[in-house]
Amino acid sequence: MSEHRLMSEHRLFSLKLSVTSALAGALAGVFGLSGCGGGQAPDTSAADPAASWAWTLPNGFPVAAVPADNPMSAAKVDLGRFLFYDKRLSGNGTQACSGCHFQGKAFTDGLAVSRGSTGESTVRNAQALGNVAYSPTLTWANPSLVALERQMEVPLFGENPVEMGINDGNKAAVLQRLADAALYPPKFAAAYPAEANPVTWGNVVKAIAAFERSLISGNSKYDQASVGKAVLTAEEQRGKDLFFGDKAGCTQ
Repeated sequence: MSEHRLMSEHRLFSLKLSVTSALAGALAGVFGLSGCGGGQAPDTSAADPAASWAWTLPNGFPVAAVPADNPMSAAKVDLGRFLFYDKRLSGNGTQACSGCHFQGKAFTDGLAVSRGSTGESTVRNAQALGNVAYSPTLTWANPSLVALERQMEVPLFGENPVEMGINDGNKAAVLQRLADAALYPPKFAAAYPAEANPVTWGNVVKAIAAFERSLISGNSKYDQASVGKAVLTAEEQRGKDLFFGDKAGCTQ
């Protein structure tokens, strides 16, 4: 992906964060991701690249738990956003993280099963990323993956199935690909100012995890109805009653 196109996608993403996504609302329904970005701090990276993160949360949302070894910062979230949308992060340079997590589809890909960078199908579909900072587990099949930093090793480095397609044979080349792009050295330096050589796989993972934690959704119709700003239809109310009631037991 060219620097110009990546910058354009970055600006488009930032613009989308400021408005409600109608398509996401239609897909995600009353409990879905119809408004994302409530946790996005004001972009202070231009004035102070190492500025601390300031959570801006919807009413009733607690501050998300953040690992002590990966504190949030505006510069780190900014770096993670660019990496998330960059195809250079895959082994063959053909697929970005966003290839399976489209904002317009509630950060899923809308497919029954996802496809990796080599065209291989996975065995499950891509999970949504809205409010992922609050998720107790992070995959469909492995309840032991409870940290975004650990979960991310699966799509990045997994070989069965192949997703991003990074392996021992190309890890160094992919990392060098990022280091050689004019965009990234200053962004890594801003995100990790205490490190002499910050372009590392550990920092790639931490930056993307920080970006994903910033994806706060709190403006769906359900959220609006909860604070009296919208009224659920009769069908939606029946669905809510079923979801929270003993009959369907969804919340259990």
